Amino acid sequence: MAACVDILASPDEEIIYNHIYQWVQREAPNTVLERFRELFTELRCANATVVTTLERLLLRPEAKQRFRFILNRSCYILINHWQNQSQHRWAIRPLVDILAAPMPLRGGDRGKTVGTLRRLFQAFQETDLYLRLCQTVALLEATDEPAEDQPLAALLRRYPYLYEAQLTGADDRQQFQEQLAIVQHLQTQVQQQFEHDLGRYVTYEYRRSLGAAKNLEPVKNPTMLSNQELFVAFKLFGGKVDNGMTYEERAAQFLRDNPEGQNYRLYKQNLANYLINAIPASRDRDVFAQKLQKFMDELFPQFDRQGLNDFLVTRTCSRLLNFLVIENQKDANHKTFIDLICQLGPTKMVGLLLKIVLICKKVKGYLERLICTLFNYYAEKAQGEVRWLIKVLENIKLAFSLHFGMVDLRFIRQLFA
Repeated sequence: MAACVDILASPDEEIIYNHIYQWVQREAPNTVLERFRELFTELRCANATVVTTLERLLLRPEAKQRFRFILNRSCYILINHWQNQSQHRWAIRPLVDILAAPMPLRGGDRGKTVGTLRRLFQAFQETDLYLRLCQTVALLEATDEPAEDQPLAALLRRYPYLYEAQLTGADDRQQFQEQLAIVQHLQTQVQQQFEHDLGRYVTYEYRRSLGAAKNLEPVKNPTMLSNQELFVAFKLFGGKVDNGMTYEERAAQFLRDNPEGQNYRLYKQNLANYLINAIPASRDRDVFAQKLQKFMDELFPQFDRQGLNDFLVTRTCSRLLNFLVIENQKDANHKTFIDLICQLGPTKMVGLLLKIVLICKKVKGYLERLICTLFNYYAEKAQGEVRWLIKVLENIKLAFSLHFGMVDLRFIRQLFA
């Protein structure tokens, strides 16, 4: 599907949107659903101005390209309003059902304009916008309970750091604020709940270790990691495991030692050592070190004699993430990623990625997009077949929560320092 790029909505489009806003604010969902169906499949509306406005839009030369954006935004106006009112959330699924329902493509006695409307309405199902809308609604309805025989895709709700990469395109941000608002609201809600549950669980386990939890109700581990895997991850992401420093302290030292203006070739050498030194000595580490050093030597050699700047840091860290996670996004080539997980395990592999993000926070979103590509690559696989990837996803959620979370979880890191 072609990438979707919107332009500023015309005054005629704003008439349609404002009218839909009025529906959803004043009327019951059943009434709004029927009005929506009548307007977009029958060209009927009690307000004659809305009908003539939509007719004008349908008769314009650009109608074939524009209508999908009009319909998409109209849907999100309704979804955004209903999602924020628990008693009205049930209406979101019937709205999607209207979009998916087959219909006669001819206008019958209503004429050519209705036929055009119906063909454009039906064509919406073949767009990226419709796919994202369905994914967003599925996410709103989803539970995050694991099941070995269910596809990995069913776990998307567990990973709020993937929502924007999965459900909104880079071109959507300016023109599709309703969609972005839904995704960000859910992202905040799910992330805060996870961090709250994580804090409660660690507090409970700490008290239990002191023998002070006898009268407390047990608290469930909110991750899909075992207790042992979870506490190993806490130790790695928050403890003093990198030459007597935490990852955060080590990143701060690296930034001090490699200031702006530093020779770029020397920076690349230091960056390779920064990553390699965090891996326990072994033959596998030696093999990885050779591959990493070769990659660094061949990376932007035209800048080797120049001074370091923000652009070079960001580009270098982005390319380094490609090297470690997905070398070629066109075919999702991730052989190095698989090899490193086999050698290091999911937790230490995520530790490497975290070390990169801690020295260049601008690439956090890029890493999320790469992980989203992997998620989609394995989306239809049964969860039981991709446990290794689930452990990666869980470790990333944990690492991001500890270092970039909304709730203050410093007490967890202090427990494992």
